[in-house]
Amino acid sequence: LGSLSIDGDYVMVLTTNGKKYFLDESLDFWEKNLPESDFFRLNRQTIIHRQVLQGFRKLDHGKLEAQLDPKHKCDLELGISRAKASAFRGWFLPNR
Repeated sequence: LGSLSIDGDYVMVLTTNGKKYFLDESLDFWEKNLPESDFFRLNRQTIIHRQVLQGFRKLDHGKLEAQLDPKHKCDLELGISRAKASAFRGWFLPNR
């Protein structure tokens, strides 16, 4: 798995090799059932796997934007709110 995101009434799973699957369960369900060490809920639309992340960049007002490895091509909402920014940095850079 590379990412999960909302697509209409379904959750779309995008694998690291570019295949798409559609699931009935909500992102809330997947957030609770995927390993926290590997997956992070960026926002209301997207859960991402650590493996597809290249880094992040700072935006205005304490917000962040996740940056994907160029091999993982997708149109995801990658913004991270100020409220989640600290948790994301701690997850992505655990030894800092």
